[in-house]
Amino acid sequence: MLWTKSLEMGVPKIDEQHKELFVQAEKLLDRSQQQRIPETLEFLKNYVVRHFTDEEALQRRSQYPKSAFHHNLHVDFVNKYKKLYEEFKASGEKLSVVLAINSLVVNWLKDHIMVHDKEFCQYYLKQAQKN
Repeated sequence: MLWTKSLEMGVPKIDEQHKELFVQAEKLLDRSQQQRIPETLEFLKNYVVRHFTDEEALQRRSQYPKSAFHHNLHVDFVNKYKKLYEEFKASGEKLSVVLAINSLVVNWLKDHIMVHDKEFCQYYLKQAQKN
């Protein structure tokens, strides 16, 4: 899962965090990193929450009209991730659960970044130009 210029939002803090999320998701795919899967999953669990908190703070500051909807998307993702993470722990850390988590993360990130985050960042940057 590679970061490309097309995924940039133009908001440095968000872009930096998105890049880190892609790096961590790539570690889940990298067979040479398999011994670090529990550590990577734990990192993602915490990092995603921090990223969402930062992103939602920017939305509140800019009075983004879709902030409640965006927040609900974040909550939904966190709940799905936590469920799969708990399944991973309960399964004895099976690779099949790692692949399900990776699929969730990869697909959600691409869709969320390219649709919802892009829409927010365009709004945010327009608001910043006005001020």
